[in-house]
Amino acid sequence: MFKKLTLALLACLFIASQAIAGQVVNTLIATTTFNAVTTSATGATYIGDCKKVAFFVNYDETEVGASISAAVTVQVSWDNSTWLSASFFDYAGGTTLQASETISSDGNYYFWFNPDLTVPYVKVTLTATNTDADDLLTMYCKIVKLQ
Repeated sequence: MFKKLTLALLACLFIASQAIAGQVVNTLIATTTFNAVTTSATGATYIGDCKKVAFFVNYDETEVGASISAAVTVQVSWDNSTWLSASFFDYAGGTTLQASETISSDGNYYFWFNPDLTVPYVKVTLTATNTDADDLLTMYCKIVKLQ
């Protein structure tokens, strides 16, 4: 009897832990090749039901003559039409809030919001500087949400 009760209790704990863990959703919200024509890209998404939110930006430049860079900025909204600038944390700044980040070398950039931020919509803007026909920059931004 004790073994059956213990087994049933362990099964209930396992099922409950799976329900509490939440689902991780990985979504591409912006991808662009910047040149003289395209200098900015924006991606917006709903985050209202998320427990945690993080962003990954990939930066890949083909630099011939100009010194290329890109700025990452974030805005939030309560209605998906009125946008306000927002600060975020990144791995380089640690506990220091960032208003924007300028990237100028190939690689990945990672940032996140404070888990207490309670806004339903977020928009990430990638803005390139000094791109032209042969100085190209390819970027994408993914959002990872724990629901």
